[in-house]
Amino acid sequence: MKMVKKLVIYDCDGVLFDSFDAVMAYYDFICEEFGLKKIDRSDKKMVESAMIKTNEEIINLLTDDKKKVSDILEFAKKQNFTKFLNLMKPTKNIKEALYLLKSKGLNIAVFTNRGSSLGYLLKHFDMDRYFDFTVNSFDVTNPKPHPEGLIKILNHFNLTNRDAIFVGDSINDYLPARSTDTDFVAFGNKIENAPVIYDHLEIEGFI
Repeated sequence: MKMVKKLVIYDCDGVLFDSFDAVMAYYDFICEEFGLKKIDRSDKKMVESAMIKTNEEIINLLTDDKKKVSDILEFAKKQNFTKFLNLMKPTKNIKEALYLLKSKGLNIAVFTNRGSSLGYLLKHFDMDRYFDFTVNSFDVTNPKPHPEGLIKILNHFNLTNRDAIFVGDSINDYLPARSTDTDFVAFGNKIENAPVIYDHLEIEGFI
């Protein structure tokens, strides 16, 4: 893997934060409001979808009723994720790693399928000061696994794929990195043939 990077890009859920409890509580809330069956925690495929897909994609998985989907999306726009922030947990040593990267003069960005809650989530945990640019699902026409957001970040910094490294925890993160030939490091679990880190401070070995 090429060294001497100028930009580190992070996914949000599962990488910056352990967000499982918060995300599942949010969708439990949505299901209760609209009389839908809650996501079965033993349904690994559905749980994984809840963690990596956009809100609209997940709601479409919860019901085939298009009118209800429309109503839920309208309802969701008026909701504030802050009520679930107490269930979010910054991953171990993430703040220390972000501080390290900034001290080395690197740019840091976020590329996530999370929506508008990203901004106040980062602010709530006093992490917004570390990030120079963020792309959420509302900032692109095509969310992950499409590479649009990754390309947008590279263009923002006027950098090439060779200048960046993307840290993610799912195939949805790996695919845009692969399609743009951007170096990728998996966080917390093995993804294809990518190198894996289990502590955020390990990122120093890849920059």
